[in-house]
Amino acid sequence: MKKNEISEIYSNLDEREFRRFGEYVHAPFFGVPDRIVKLYDILCAKKKDVLSGKLSRKDIAAGIFKAGAADTSMRKLYSDLNKEIENFLKYEYSKKHKLPGEAWLIKHFRETGNFTKAKQLANALQKELLKLPPHEDTYKLMQEVDSELNIMEEASEFHKYSKDLQNESDNLDAFYLSRKLYLFQLMYSKEKLNSFVGMKYSANMLGGILEYIEENQTDIKKKYPDIFLKYLMLKMLGAANEEMILEYREYLDSEDNRLTLEQKSDFFSDLYNYLTIRIADGDHRFRKPLLALYKHLDEHGLLFDSGKGKIHLYTYKQVLDTAINLKDMQWAEYFAGKYSAAIGDANRKNIVNLGYAKIYYFKGDMKTARQYLAKVDYRDFIHYLDSKMFLLCIEYDCGNYDEGEHIMDATLKYIKNNKDLPELNYNNSARFIKYMKKLFKLKETDGGDDFEIGRLQKEFDADKGFIYAGNWLREQITELRSK
Repeated sequence: MKKNEISEIYSNLDEREFRRFGEYVHAPFFGVPDRIVKLYDILCAKKKDVLSGKLSRKDIAAGIFKAGAADTSMRKLYSDLNKEIENFLKYEYSKKHKLPGEAWLIKHFRETGNFTKAKQLANALQKELLKLPPHEDTYKLMQEVDSELNIMEEASEFHKYSKDLQNESDNLDAFYLSRKLYLFQLMYSKEKLNSFVGMKYSANMLGGILEYIEENQTDIKKKYPDIFLKYLMLKMLGAANEEMILEYREYLDSEDNRLTLEQKSDFFSDLYNYLTIRIADGDHRFRKPLLALYKHLDEHGLLFDSGKGKIHLYTYKQVLDTAINLKDMQWAEYFAGKYSAAIGDANRKNIVNLGYAKIYYFKGDMKTARQYLAKVDYRDFIHYLDSKMFLLCIEYDCGNYDEGEHIMDATLKYIKNNKDLPELNYNNSARFIKYMKKLFKLKETDGGDDFEIGRLQKEFDADKGFIYAGNWLREQITELRSK
C-alpha cells in the first residue's frame, strides 16, 4: 500500500476477499488488534468517500485515535493494517492449497519423532497426488513427499530396494524436465519479440534434454504428457515441421483424460502462437493450418482462455485477423459475434471496433468501416499502429493521397519516438509504410511505368518477413501491373 493512498486496499483485495478479510479481522482466533478491527469497519462503511478522495488517511485515523495523536501512531496503524492483509492472504492461500500444507505437516511430525503419523499422512497424500493432472508443481510436491519417506527409512532397511527412492528420483527428473522445457520456450519467445542489445539467453542443456526425451519418447508420452508436448514445441521451434504440428494437435486431442481443460487450452495456445511466429517470419503456408486450428478450438470450446468463459484480447485479435487475411468473412463475422462480449480486457471496445471496421472494409462498406474505426482510441501501441495502418489502406483505396502522406509521417514519427516498442512491431510498421509510400507514388502517377512496378514486385516478393496487410499489398501491386 502506498504511503498516501489508503484506497490501495480496495485494489489489493477484490470484493470477495475484502469481505473475507472482514471475517478474518473479526474472528477471535487470529487475535487481530482492536484498532485494526475498527479501521476495517471504517473502511467498509466509508468506502465511497475513501475512493473518491473525500477522506484522507488522517481523517480515517481520527475515528480511532484521540485528538492530537502523533503521526508515528498513524503510520504504525497503517503499517499494521498492511501486515494483517498479508497474514490474511497467506491464510487464504494455505486454505486453498491444501496439499502443500499437508506436506508441511508430514515434515513437522517427522521432525518431532512421530514417524507413524508422518508415514500415514505421506501415504495418504501420495494417493491424492496421483489423482492430480500432470504438472511441474505436482511432480515437485510428489518428490518432497518421497523425500520425507526416504528420510524416515529404517537403517536396517538400507540394503533393500527402496521404491520411495526411485519415485523421488523420477519425480525430481519430471519436475526438472518440465520446468526447463518451459524456460527454454520462454527464452525463445522473449528473444523473438524483443531486442536485447548484446545479450542472448544461454539455453544450457537444451540439446541433452531433447536427446534424452527422444531416446525415451515412448515412456515420456505414457507418463508425462505435459513434458512430451513441451518437447514437441521446442522441436518445432527449431524447424518449420508441418507433420510435427499435426502430431502435437492429435496427441493433445487424445489426452482428455489426463489433462485438464485449462491445460489443454494453454497447450493449444502455445500451438497457435507458434504458427503465428512462423507466419511472422514469412512462412505464409501456415495461415490455413492456423485458421483450421482456430475453428477446431472453437468447436471444442477451447478458444476461451483456460475454459473460463473469457478470451484474451490478443487471442481475439489473432483469430479475427487470420480469418480476415484469408478472406473467410463469413467465419470472421461469426467469430466476432460469438466472442466480442467475452474479451477480458479494459480495451475490449477498441479491438472489437477495429475488427468490425476490417470486416466491413472487406465487404466493401467503406462508410461503416470508417465509423467503426473512428471509435478506436489509442491507449496502447498495438491499437494505435493497427488503426493507423488500416486507415492508410482505406485512404489508398479512396485515392486520398494527402491524408495518406499525413498518416504515414505521423506513424513513422510515433515508432521512432516510442523507445519501448518491441522490435517486431517496429519493423513490421516501418516495412509496411515503406511499401505504401511506393504504392502511393505509383498510383499518383497513374501507375508509373512497368519497370518501376516490376521492381517493386520483385522487392516485395523477396521480402520474407511478416508485413502488415501483406496479402492486400500484393493485390495492389498486381492491380497496378495489370493496368
